[in-house]
Formats: sequence, structure tokens, C-alpha cells
Amino acid sequence: MIFPKLLTVQNKNIHNYLVPKLELECGDFLEDVDLAYTTYGKLSESGDNAILVFHALTGSHLLAGKYERFEDENLPWNDELEIGWWDEFVGSGKMIDTDKYFVICVNYLGGCYGSTGPNSINKKTKNIYGDSFPQITFKDIENSQKVVCEMLGVKSLYAVAGASIGGLMALEFAISYPKYVNKIISISSSYKLSTIQLLHNLEQAYILELAKDSNIRKEEYLSLARMVAHKTYISLDLLAERARGESKYIDNEMGYFLNTPQESYMMHQGEKFIERFTMDSYRTIINAWQNFKLNEKELKKVKEKEVLIISIDSDVCFYPEEQTELVNVLNLNNANVSYHLLHSDKGHDAFLLEPDIFFEPISSYL
Repeated sequence: MIFPKLLTVQNKNIHNYLVPKLELECGDFLEDVDLAYTTYGKLSESGDNAILVFHALTGSHLLAGKYERFEDENLPWNDELEIGWWDEFVGSGKMIDTDKYFVICVNYLGGCYGSTGPNSINKKTKNIYGDSFPQITFKDIENSQKVVCEMLGVKSLYAVAGASIGGLMALEFAISYPKYVNKIISISSSYKLSTIQLLHNLEQAYILELAKDSNIRKEEYLSLARMVAHKTYISLDLLAERARGESKYIDNEMGYFLNTPQESYMMHQGEKFIERFTMDSYRTIINAWQNFKLNEKELKKVKEKEVLIISIDSDVCFYPEEQTELVNVLNLNNANVSYHLLHSDKGHDAFLLEPDIFFEPISSYL
């Protein structure tokens, strides 16, 4: 089911919460932490109808609705941010129905869309954090979002939800706060890093480290790192199909390269990414992902919880086998698991590109 795009600009729905002091897993403290967030729907008087959505690696808190450029023009922006990334999922009468649920989405600590990150001003030194920004973990991100939920008056979460690395965080959040979470929705995700993810993250992190020592075409290191990852986000068949109609990149410095639509398409994707994300935030979140760890013992904390696991059969970022392994581990721990393997030729990003296939499993689960 495809819904019409919302036309009303939702920038008034963007909020910031200032956390005076936030303790990190490494033992350091961050002071005067800004957390940018959006909410949709109304919190019930009992405070128990909230759904916390964790976005993907380079996603944002702009979950649903239409948006214009941030008031702070130092924040990255391009037209990909104009419509909320889950606009087809979240809203009145949609699969996550805001007539029933109070939906929260927070830009990650370490991100670049309004939450405190390496490109933010350290309010103590009055300088940009840069390399002095501490190495954070996914759990630090999750803990910061718990603070936002409590500030909003949420007594318990009806559900946590996330796709891709958002699914990793949704699961770990439920493990960290088992009495606070009722249901878990994990889409195209897992509970640990696969070997291919470790290697892709290593390649990207290495590229971004090399960028620190370069003064020539520096932003293109970020473009290159994104290209390493992008080929796992959509199926290769879809990439070839899109390339035929979207070859726009021309760079004479590339010489004999860029002879094919696929090469040109990938370069174009890298160029677009530079507009809407920062190198330092990308490095920070990649490193946090690289250090993500959950073990089967920890998964016992979701015992008897209702868990929805959704796989995409063409996903080569989080393979369906990773979700079936998670299902098996959860079943051994007596969780109440619903599993759906959905067909799509869109690959990992089907949760962004083909929302209609998710309507039945998510709406019936909630």
C-alpha cells in the first residue's frame, strides 16, 4: 500500500533536548549534549504507547513528513532529506499508526543532523570537537535515547524498532532495558557483525583515516568510503538498472575510468553523499558499529518478549541467514518470535525503497 506524500512542512516538529552530562561506556563524560529528535502522534496518559525508532547508519530523526533545510545552515542537507525516510511507514492509518502510537526518532549521538557529534562545538573549549570527540558505542547512543524517552514522559515503550544497524540498536536497547520494552521489531539486521561487514567497515575506516593526512580532494575520501558500502545496500541487478537511466557523473581526471554506466552511477552516489553527511560523523558511527558485540547469553534477557524479525531475500548487507540465526537463538531463549522472509529485488534498502511489502507483517504484529 503506497500512501501520498505529506505536503505540510514539518520543521516545527524538530526538537532539541540538552542533556547536562552524559556518561559514556569508555568512562568519559560529555557535557551539554544536544539530542535532536522528532515525535509523531500523542503519548497516552499512562505513558505506554510509545514506539522508539532507531534509524540506519546515515539516516536521521526526520522520520516522516516533509522538511525544509535546517535552521542551522552548517548542518549538511540535500534533497534526499526533504521527505522523511520512513514516511510510508509512520503516520495516521499507516503501518505504524500515529492515531494509536506515539513515535519517537532521535538523531544519533555522534551524528551530524543536530545531535552532538565530532562536528559540533565543544561548549567548554568553544572549538569544534573534531578528533577530540570520544569514541562512542552503540550502547552510548541507546542510553542517550533512553534519556530522551524519559524526558518525554514515556513510562514504558510499546516497541523498539530499527532496520539495518538500527535493528542492532533496537535489540541491544531491549536487552539493556528489558522491563522498559514490550516488543522488538528488527528489519534486515542481526545480533552481531558478519565477516563481510567487519571487512567493509575496516575498508571504510581505513579510507577515512587516510583522509586525515590529505589536503587534496579530501571530501572524495568520504565519497570513496560510501561507494565501498553502497554496493551492499541495493541488489546488483537494481544497481545496473538504475545506472542505465541515471549516469550523470563526469570527471575528466578519471581518465579511462567511467566507461560504463555502473561506474558513473556509483561515482554519482558518492558525490551525492558528500552533500548530506560529514566525514567525521561517518567515521564515528562506523567505528561504533565495528565494536558492537552481543552474545547469546545476553539474548536471554529478551525471554518471553514478542519479537518481529523481517528479512529481505536479496539482501547482501545483512544476509537472510543472519536473521534466521537470530531467530534460532531467540527461540532457544523462549522468545515469542515472528519471522518473515520477504521477496524484493531491491536488496538491503528495500525497507526504504519498497515499503508496501512491509505493511502486512508490521501492522498485524503491532
